[in-house]
Amino acid sequence: MTESVREKLIATAASLFQKQGVRATGLAEILRVSQTPKGSLYYYFPHGKDELTKAAIAYAGAQSENRVKRTLASDADPTKAFTHLFQEMADDIASSGHLNHVSISLIALETIDEPELQSACAQVYSRLEILYTSKLIEIGIKDDVARDLGQFIQATTEGTVTIAATKQQPKLLLKTAKQVTTLIRLTLANQKA
Repeated sequence: MTESVREKLIATAASLFQKQGVRATGLAEILRVSQTPKGSLYYYFPHGKDELTKAAIAYAGAQSENRVKRTLASDADPTKAFTHLFQEMADDIASSGHLNHVSISLIALETIDEPELQSACAQVYSRLEILYTSKLIEIGIKDDVARDLGQFIQATTEGTVTIAATKQQPKLLLKTAKQVTTLIRLTLANQKA
């Protein structure tokens, strides 16, 4: 039970931060939405909102990482796997209208002047890059090329997710998926040439 209260606070904070931002979300709102007593917040997070935000970044990052792992593992063909991934993100944005469980972009942008929180965001982004890179290496793309392409896919994904949510045009993710899969095919073809 003790762990579930802590997890409830973290999950609620992550959801609210992804939906409306860190600065726009107060601790009172997190307590109200999570239906937890005020004492719980300070018991689990004695250093306040920054400590909770760091935990929320880790939680939101883990949600994204699990999605990417699961989806990329769902198909040996990376072009199909990436297309499925972008489709899932588009579906989530279409149904919710925000970045919840899709991206930590809003959190990352809002915490740019807070080194510890930026470091937590950077770690999430690095782990996602590694997942993309690993999938590309798995299909035979050379390590250095796969690392560059994995970083590009991560940057493109974050940018497209942010734009798709902002414009309320989730289908932009499907256009990006098409370009990413074309790039993967071209990279494979160039290596064989």
